Parts: sequence; structure tokens; C-alpha cells
Amino acid sequence: MKKILVITYYWPPKGGVGVQRWLKLTKYLCKYNYEPIIYTPEDDFSPLEDQSLVDTISPRLTILKTNIFEPQKIFSFLFRKKVKSDILIRTKKSWLDKVFVWLRSNFCIPDSRSFWIQPSIKFLNKYIEKNPIDLIISTGPPHSMHMIAFALKKQHQINWIADFRDPWTGIEYFKQLPLLSFVKKRHINLEYKILSNADLTLSVSPSWAKQLSDLGAKKTAILTNGYDSEDYQINNVIVDSNKFTIGHFGLYNELRDHDFLWKTIKEIVKHKLDFSNKLQFLFAGEIHANFFMKIKTYQFDQKLIYHEYLNHANSIQYMMQCDLLLVTQGDAASVNGRLPAKFFEYLRARRPILAIGKKNSDLDKIIQNISYAWFVDFDNSTLLHNTILQIYELSKQDNIFDDDITEFSRESQAQKLIDLINDL
Repeated sequence: MKKILVITYYWPPKGGVGVQRWLKLTKYLCKYNYEPIIYTPEDDFSPLEDQSLVDTISPRLTILKTNIFEPQKIFSFLFRKKVKSDILIRTKKSWLDKVFVWLRSNFCIPDSRSFWIQPSIKFLNKYIEKNPIDLIISTGPPHSMHMIAFALKKQHQINWIADFRDPWTGIEYFKQLPLLSFVKKRHINLEYKILSNADLTLSVSPSWAKQLSDLGAKKTAILTNGYDSEDYQINNVIVDSNKFTIGHFGLYNELRDHDFLWKTIKEIVKHKLDFSNKLQFLFAGEIHANFFMKIKTYQFDQKLIYHEYLNHANSIQYMMQCDLLLVTQGDAASVNGRLPAKFFEYLRARRPILAIGKKNSDLDKIIQNISYAWFVDFDNSTLLHNTILQIYELSKQDNIFDDDITEFSRESQAQKLIDLINDL
């Protein structure tokens, strides 16, 4: 039985999308007689909590925790202000936000969890000396997790998999960060050090895997995000036939909010009375500061149901009640490889999916093989108009979408991971 140390910042009771990948993969690794050991922070700064996820942790897991210091705690305490997850990409920031971003960018390398690196190396060195392990897996962001794993790899000569759920210097906001020149060089050097020393670098998409390979990764593999079928064992899901509900789940920031979407829907509403009467928006998750103002501008405020946060189980239930599930990408440098985690959960909900993004991106290519998913490229108002109406007409019928999507199940992905581990 192989013992695998998984170094992750995101773990229950934290909520949000970052938790799901390794919560689910370790669940199925246990099923196939691997022994994951989770190392994660105690008393961390997390704006999202989902206590329901605690009950889904495999009882066979060993979980190690140590305290972490994060500068966000001081910022929030001093200014009584929550640090929002889109603070690095917002175009409009208060002077206070700008100061925080500058300090974070230039003093916390590679990220604001950097103060946890050295204490973690010290703790885990002692643990490994007494409890030998066979493999290290680090998952980032935050990329501080990779820095911890790199030091352990160097000290103990253990095989190491670096899992990149997002790029590092290739992330959409990296070039906008107010980095001093030597700090930028340090990021580039650290990224290369991680990629060139990891025995395997995992990526969630083909485009990002190629990007990481070009940056120096000696071996890459693709392990997309996915869904867990056990999350969808929900009885009596009722879709209201008197409503046409457009749902979006997860972060909806400025980059992902496209004017042509709202203008197109407004145009349909003007000319199609039954569509207007049935239309309803369901948004769940963090939204950007101007979202409600924009909704009001288009006179959709009375049609909006908004949940600031839903736990994972409730999110799945609401997804299954929607008539159209919306995925929107930001028109940014990293868009070709962005396969949103929500997309795979939408897939398993088996409700019509509308994605807005860049033509020939990885998301576009996956959607081409899904009968109940449609892709619209940026600013293509005509295609968007026709696609929304097509999905609206479909909503009047009893549809059964039975595409084979098992390759995206968490269990299938765990089996692929096991094959990758055995090839090291």
C-alpha cells in the first residue's frame, strides 16, 4: 500500500471549487488501497466554509495540520474588510486595496501563504523521518505548496507530482501585478525550479500542459477537473416549467461578465413575450462589485435570485433545476486552457450548458463532443441569440441527455492518476 503525502491549502471545512479536486481524488485513492496523508493548514483565513464537506472525507485518510500565518488576517482585522477573491484582477480598486496588492505582490513570494513554507518543511521533515512515504503530491495555487514539496523532494529524494490547477506566471492577472523587476524574475526562476524538478507536472487542460512543458517541466500529464456521481443521488428534482432559469454557479468576476450577453438577452426579451415572462436568473457565488448595478441597468433585477454562497450539496441541487447552465470565460491570455471546474459538475447535472469563450480553446473542443452543450465565441451576438432561443425551445420538451461522460468522473480520474503514479 503506497503512502502518498498530499500538500494542499484547500481542504474542508473550507468551501469553494479549490477543495473538490483532492477531496474527491483521495476518496477514490483510498478505495484502490492507496494511503493518502493530507497536510493542510489549521486556523487559516478562508472566506468560504462548507461544513457539509467534512462528512464526505474518507475515514481512511490521515490528516496533518499546522497553524498558518496569513497577511489577509491582519488586513481584515485592521480595516474590518473582507479580502475578496478577485482583488488581483479588479480594474477598479480603492487606495487601500492597491496598497494591499502591492505589498502582497512584492513581499509574499510566491503568494500570501509563503509564511507557511518554512514551518511546514520543518514539520514534515520530522514526520517523514518517522513515517516514511512513497510519493509527494503538491497542488497549487497557492504555489507555496509546491515550494514545500520541492524542499522535501530535495531532502528525502522521494518522487514528486506537482499539480497545477492554474498556471503560475501564465495566469491572466500576472502581468497586471505591480511587481518590482527583481520580484518578477524571482517568480520566473521559482516556477522553473518547480517544473524542472518535479517528476511529473499535472495540468487540468491540454493547452496549459503544453505551456508548462514549454516553461521547463520535464514530464507533463493532463488530469482535468471532474464530477463525483455520488453527489448527484438526489431524489425528486423538480424543474419549474413556468420558468426558464439561467443559472451560474461560482465566481463571476469582471473578466467573465460580458456586455453582449446581457444585451442579447435584453433583445430577446423585447421581441419574445413568453420568454420574458418565464425568464429568471439564478446566480450563486461571489460576484464583482458592479454586478447588481449592471443587472439593474438591463432591468433584470426583478428576475434575479442571488445566493452569496451555497454549500456544495445545495449547489448541485440548484444546478439540476436550471434550464440553462452558464459558463463564461474571461478574454485573457490563459483562456485557451481554462476548463472551469463548474463545467464538469454542470455536465453531470445533465442540463443544457451554454459556454462563452474563445473559439478553438480547450473548452470549445470538449463541448463539440457533448450533445447538450453549446459554445459561443466572444462577442458573437447572433450565435448567442440563436443558441439561447434553441435552448429555450428545448426546455419545453422532456429531454434525456445520456452522453457517455464517465471519463470525467472522479473515480475514472483517480484510476488515471494511479496509472501515472505507477509509471514514475
